[in-house]
Amino acid sequence: MSLQYLLATEFKLSPAVIYLNHAAVAPWPQRTVDAVKNFAIENGCQGARDYPNWNTVESRLRERLKTLIHVRSSDEIALLKNTSEALSVVAHGLQWNIGDTVVISDQEFPSN
Repeated sequence: MSLQYLLATEFKLSPAVIYLNHAAVAPWPQRTVDAVKNFAIENGCQGARDYPNWNTVESRLRERLKTLIHVRSSDEIALLKNTSEALSVVAHGLQWNIGDTVVISDQEFPSN
């Protein structure tokens, strides 16, 4: 499968749109659109009836990610909404003391 075919299949942007990715909000791949749409339809029709199945899907994802990123346990993986939320979770998990210094790059993404 060629990269051009994959891009055309996964990103169905209007021909009138020229998208320049800047690592912020981006168009979703088609598989994400489909998954979110299917989840919304299921939830709208059945509510949380299949909640245990949702947990099973999440567990499967964590196991696949464990292998992908080479961690010992899927418990080491946090699934969060975005980078800003993840950085906030980490920052709130540290024990800060008066006088602590935070050193960051001057090239950091603005919302971080």
